[in-house]
Amino acid sequence: MRIELLALVVSVVLPACMSDQPPSRESRQSGACLIGGCSDEVCADQPEVSPCIWRAVNACYQTAMCGRQPDGTCGWNPTPELTACIASYSNHR
Repeated sequence: MRIELLALVVSVVLPACMSDQPPSRESRQSGACLIGGCSDEVCADQPEVSPCIWRAVNACYQTAMCGRQPDGTCGWNPTPELTACIASYSNHR
């Protein structure tokens, strides 16, 4: 059962959060928020750096929108696709 569930996640969720050519970093930023980090996995209001350690979940952010959130901070817009993609990795740490 667990292998079947993992196969379902891989075949349904992962294609939704990855594409051949993700949109440019600039086209995914708004509200004076910036995409940064070594793998473009950080959304912040100033340039940020991160360790260059690839984590599979970083693929989820390659098409995500970075922008001003309702509380005024910068963050990733929590679309159903982004949320599902991140969730698909949360049980595989």
